[in-house]
Amino acid sequence: MVQSKNSTIKVNIKRIKRTWIQHTLIYLKTIISVLLSAPILLILLTIATIQTVTKELIDTYYYKKKRPQESQESLIPIELISTDETYYASRWGYKSEPHQVVTEDGYILTMYRISKKANKGPRGKPVLIGHGLFQCSGAFVLNEKNSLSFALIDQGYDVWVGNNRSIASLDHISLSHEDQEYWNWGLKELGMYDFPAMVEHVCSMTGFSKVAYIGHSQGNAQAFIGLSLLPEISDKLSCFIALAPAVFSGNLVNTFPLCLLISLNDWIYTLMFGSGSFLPIMSLAQAFIEPKLFMFLAYSMFSYLFSWWDSHWLRRRKAKYFQFTPRPVSSKLIADWIAGWGRKGVCLYIADQNNHHPKLSTHKVPLVIFYGTADYLVNGERFVRTFDGYETHGLSPSQLAKDSSNHEEEDSTKKLNKPTLFPMLELTHVERLKGYEHMDTIWGHDNHKTTYPIILNNLEKARWD
Repeated sequence: MVQSKNSTIKVNIKRIKRTWIQHTLIYLKTIISVLLSAPILLILLTIATIQTVTKELIDTYYYKKKRPQESQESLIPIELISTDETYYASRWGYKSEPHQVVTEDGYILTMYRISKKANKGPRGKPVLIGHGLFQCSGAFVLNEKNSLSFALIDQGYDVWVGNNRSIASLDHISLSHEDQEYWNWGLKELGMYDFPAMVEHVCSMTGFSKVAYIGHSQGNAQAFIGLSLLPEISDKLSCFIALAPAVFSGNLVNTFPLCLLISLNDWIYTLMFGSGSFLPIMSLAQAFIEPKLFMFLAYSMFSYLFSWWDSHWLRRRKAKYFQFTPRPVSSKLIADWIAGWGRKGVCLYIADQNNHHPKLSTHKVPLVIFYGTADYLVNGERFVRTFDGYETHGLSPSQLAKDSSNHEEEDSTKKLNKPTLFPMLELTHVERLKGYEHMDTIWGHDNHKTTYPIILNNLEKARWD
């Protein structure tokens, strides 16, 4: 039995029965997958570590770059390097209350409700925070007293941090994570099941009919998917804050090595990465390699693949970050990202989904977008331009002139009737963060100056009734 906060979740896990031939085929596929993926992973890791070391040496000794946050690097807090995110909350005077939520398709999600240890009074308005790909709820408690979760709590909000399936636990009411069937999910399931389940749980536990949602990267993508496929979920959102919105892909999809991964056909992809957990060796390495060494290897690989660096971070925090990154995900989830974001330039299950929902609520959810000008993984500008009144956002004067000449004959009525991807959302604020990369909106050393005040200001305007 698995205990939730307020009820008992009945669990009856049974391994899938298979013949010896089926077992043999699965083992053979696993061996082939390891033999094919391991050498490629090793080659990429070698290239990545060389690039990281080279970049560091050039920046330090050739360009002699001085980072504005350098003076903070020596202010090392008394902290352990832990894999337990509740430790970090406790270290800074907060307590984490675990909650377990069952999705419609039987996955058991772990959430944390964080509050001040000393607080015994009524809770404030609920805010739910969603993590990105390969990440978990721990990402929002690692910046010491300047962590996003703590900043919200200090302003009186009832803060919940969520985890998708397989992230904080591998629990399911009937499936075992040792069977491939457990891993048969992708972006659609995160949007249709995990996101609504967490929103509804927060509403149920707090008594509020609405919750404010803050999502980073995939954390906002799954919310956008949820709104596309289940537009009625908008009735339960007081506002939506998207950090580094992962709807349209950036230029990075055209560069090596991502372009090679994207070009793989589905059969070769499945042969290389299997139908279960995506590269489970990552979790194994994280568990057994010394934290600072693993941090160096993981950081090198992620920065090489996704072009996000530590330029705006406090480097002394990196060992903590990579105890919570990466987290297990399914091979099907990565395949979904490749199929939509990689090959089509737009996240799956989003484009043109909302034009067939005439019974949408008249209530429009305020949307706030933060994106960095140096984020090449996603294209925040393109997404902003899909909203009414922002059609020219981010365009240079020459681009505006070209765009104007190309559309001189366009009928003005057609412009007014142009369908939007999300008719239930109203874009109320866009923050373009100069020089910010993909992870900087949650891990930047100066988030408490660049990001949090705007988040808090927009939360203050939101309506929870």
